[in-house]
Amino acid sequence: MKQNFSPLVATVVFAAAAGLLLAAVACLPLRSIHRPTAANAAIFLCLTAYAAFLARSSGQNLRALFAPLFLLAAVLAAASSVVGFALPAAAGLSWIRSGICFPGPMARRACAEAITCTSGLILIWLLQPPGPYGWALGIWMFGLIQALYFLAVDVQRTSRSAIKEVDMGTMMHRRAEALFHEQKLARAFEELGLQ
Repeated sequence: MKQNFSPLVATVVFAAAAGLLLAAVACLPLRSIHRPTAANAAIFLCLTAYAAFLARSSGQNLRALFAPLFLLAAVLAAASSVVGFALPAAAGLSWIRSGICFPGPMARRACAEAITCTSGLILIWLLQPPGPYGWALGIWMFGLIQALYFLAVDVQRTSRSAIKEVDMGTMMHRRAEALFHEQKLARAFEELGLQ
């Protein structure tokens, strides 16, 4: 599948969009919704959009995202704080990115996920400024750290090798069908005495 944006660039763009959305949640007057619940919903919305982009860019069906997003929705309903949702959301991002969208050699991907998610969460915890825009700046910094995942793991090469495997499998399947039909024709000619 041809991509318009590389996953690295898209991650930076989605991080900026998530930061803007959380800034809007932080400054808008919310009377009927608890502000952490609104922030969690914004994080979930951004993660869902980002997961859909990753699935489409890797050639995966969007139905593959149902399980992790369903579990995150359940955590969203139960979480009473932003921290209570941010940790499972980071784990869900790892599951979606390395488990569903870009599967491959597990050791390298697990290390890349552990480094990027852990360092992103630590960076948010250490550098988050107090005030209404702390969530926005924190999610933006987390997204920038997540872009490093695509530097550590070459998803373009993995995607190309997966496409080659699919093409090779399709070619072998067609050749097997041709041989099968050829054998059927040879038997039919034998039975008719034309061979």
